[in-house]
Amino acid sequence: MADKKKTVLPDVLMREKLQKIALNEKVKAARVVGSDKVGSESDPRKEDGPGSKIFKAIDESLSDLRYYFLEGEYGVKVADLFNRNESQFDRLGITPRRFLEFARESFDRFKQLQKKMPLEPMNKKGWEYLERSLSELIGKLNEKFNK
Repeated sequence: MADKKKTVLPDVLMREKLQKIALNEKVKAARVVGSDKVGSESDPRKEDGPGSKIFKAIDESLSDLRYYFLEGEYGVKVADLFNRNESQFDRLGITPRRFLEFARESFDRFKQLQKKMPLEPMNKKGWEYLERSLSELIGKLNEKFNK
C-alpha cells in the first residue's frame, strides 16, 4: 500500500510566518534604538505630530512588493508631497494609504508608457511624471469637491 506522504506546505508557511514576525521585531527594535539618538532632528520622520501618518503608511507598505519604488529618497519625496497637501486630503477623506495607491498607479502608468520592465527602479524622469500626475490629481479633486 502507498503511504501518505507528508507535504511540506505547512512547514513552508510556518517558516514564512516566523520570518515575518522576526522582521517586524527587528524593525521595532531598530525604531527603539533609533529613537535613542539625540541628533535625529534633521530626520523628517517624526513619531508623532504632523507628517507622521504618511511615514507610517510608507513603512507598512514597504513589505508589499508593489511599493518597491518608495525605498530611498523617493519615499521621502512622496511623503513631502503628501505633507504639503495634507489638509486638503483630510477634507477630501484621502488617507495616506490611498495616496500611496495613487502614487503606485501613476508610476505603473509611467512604466507602461515608457515600456519599462516591471521592477524598473524609479529615476528622475519617473519622479517628474509621478509628481506632475499627483499634482494634477490634487488639482482636479480640489476643483471638483471644493466648489
